[in-house]
Amino acid sequence: MPISDLLLAGSKLMALGMGIVFSFLVVLVFVMLAMSRFAMALQKPELEEQPDGGLPVLQQGHPSARGDLVAVITAAVTRYRATHN
Repeated sequence: MPISDLLLAGSKLMALGMGIVFSFLVVLVFVMLAMSRFAMALQKPELEEQPDGGLPVLQQGHPSARGDLVAVITAAVTRYRATHN
């Protein structure tokens, strides 16, 4: 078998393998995007509109609206800035 036939067969096998891997990765990207959008739709926080037309805020019952957590984070940032300036 001449070397040119071996190189041609190797090139075809390489192209087939790369095509399969590329196709798998494209499908994987679209599946991950779909799963991400689905997860975001399930965990979207409830927003409450301001009566004066301002920016929406989180409702009081939402875990992200806890005042004690905001106070702790504010104290930590203040202490960090005081020691690192």
